Amino acid sequence: MIVQKTKKGKKGLSGAITALILVIASVIIALVVVFFAFGYLGAFSSSPTVTQVGTAKIIECTTSGSGTTTSYKLCVTLSSNTQTKIVAVEVGSHSISPAQCTIIYAGTNLYHIPLPSITYAAGQTYTVDLVLSGGQVVVVSAIAC
Repeated sequence: MIVQKTKKGKKGLSGAITALILVIASVIIALVVVFFAFGYLGAFSSSPTVTQVGTAKIIECTTSGSGTTTSYKLCVTLSSNTQTKIVAVEVGSHSISPAQCTIIYAGTNLYHIPLPSITYAAGQTYTVDLVLSGGQVVVVSAIAC
């Protein structure tokens, strides 16, 4: 006579629980793919996103000493998803590379950026290109004061 043992000692996950776990994992994976595809995970993106916030102004800075020197600075609020550097500033055909790179920090911050030495007419709007360390160009519209 053959005696069959009962399966009381066998434990494991039921088919329904296993299917539920697989569905949840699939949804999580799909969400991660969508976030990467549309750039919602800024901290993990390869290139910074820098944008102008509000109105930018070009101000005149005059220094006295052995002779009067006039220079100009761009006062602009920039918003960035990650830290980067400005390696060059261009206004029309004129450009400069700042002696020290201006660091753009993550978040929204106010910056005073040196401009090429040309004459800026008060009230005029100028297009200033900020060249970032990764090669991206941020176009800023600024009014000369």
